[in-house]
Amino acid sequence: MINADISGSAPVKPEVIELLNEHLKLNKFANPNSGHRLGSKLFGEIEESRGVLCALLNSDADNIIFNSGSTEGIRSVFFHMFENAPIEESIIFYSPLEHSATIENVEYYQKKGIETVEIAHLKNGLLDLSDLQKKLEGCSKKNSLVAVMAAHNETGVIQNYQQIGALCHRYNAQYYCDTTQLIGKVPFDFEGSNIDYAVGSGHKFGALPGTGFLLIGDPWRFNPLMLGGGQEHALRAGTQNYLGIYSLAIALKAAHIDMQAHSSVKEAQQTFERALKEKFPASEIFGEDIVRVPGITFCSIAGLKRNKILNVFDQENILVTSGSACSDKKNKASKTALHLGYDEALAQETIRISLGLNASKAHYDRLLFLLEGLALDDLVA
Repeated sequence: MINADISGSAPVKPEVIELLNEHLKLNKFANPNSGHRLGSKLFGEIEESRGVLCALLNSDADNIIFNSGSTEGIRSVFFHMFENAPIEESIIFYSPLEHSATIENVEYYQKKGIETVEIAHLKNGLLDLSDLQKKLEGCSKKNSLVAVMAAHNETGVIQNYQQIGALCHRYNAQYYCDTTQLIGKVPFDFEGSNIDYAVGSGHKFGALPGTGFLLIGDPWRFNPLMLGGGQEHALRAGTQNYLGIYSLAIALKAAHIDMQAHSSVKEAQQTFERALKEKFPASEIFGEDIVRVPGITFCSIAGLKRNKILNVFDQENILVTSGSACSDKKNKASKTALHLGYDEALAQETIRISLGLNASKAHYDRLLFLLEGLALDDLVA
């Protein structure tokens, strides 16, 4: 099998599987908040994991709140910012290319009467910073949030989030940044990011599904979504998923080792994309000339129908999608492509190839071989 849907969910790291085997074999389960020996040991391991993540993400221990993943983290940020804030003093600036987890929250508060403002993008996928600045300059509201993701979940385009954050702070706006597709793929420095709120999901970099974290720049003024037993400094109640938390630290540490292969992955990807354009000249590779997450190619291949590509790849045991996993089954034109100014015919045929940091030339050669075979079949037919 070739997993070309790493952006949807990465395989669990072997080191994490070893962790699970150990706990299952020894039946090492208890409540980490209990005062007995085993509970104290499990709690200590949670804090050790927090320390590992602090070192890898350059954050303080107080900044990391463990949760079930990015969707919960996103909801928590919007709840904190707007649930009890004066409607007339609140505003949300957002990119229309955000993940549905963000867009749903924007629309939810829009229906409650909070003003929402869409920020424009350039055709290559980068945010139009001049448009953001102009809209921030014209804003006099006290409670403002800017929502722009760090790395796009379909195109892989990496925004200049440090510059976006600095711009937000110049105009007293808070910056929420969806870092789900960035963390575990390229190094991330929370302290130097100019981001106020960042989110991460473990299943994107080889940890257990259903676990993740929220990074908060100022946790002492944060209004929690989950109330209860006071876990996570009273900012996210509920018995901690300690196995999931351990897996976050183990998997992210392993992912940082994988990042050392960045240059070879990038070279294999660029070779594949050049060959793709040579063999299918009218194809479109989104964001091909700017910095992207290694191993992600979002494209529309001239002369080949998306459904046919997906069906053949599936038969060959190759995991690939039309775009975001949350929209893949809907089989519609890519909203991302449409927002960037591409026509509907092209947007209807997008596919996302995301091989991640373990991509090799052999993987890409196999994909290219199958695509060439499809084109030949169509020619003969």
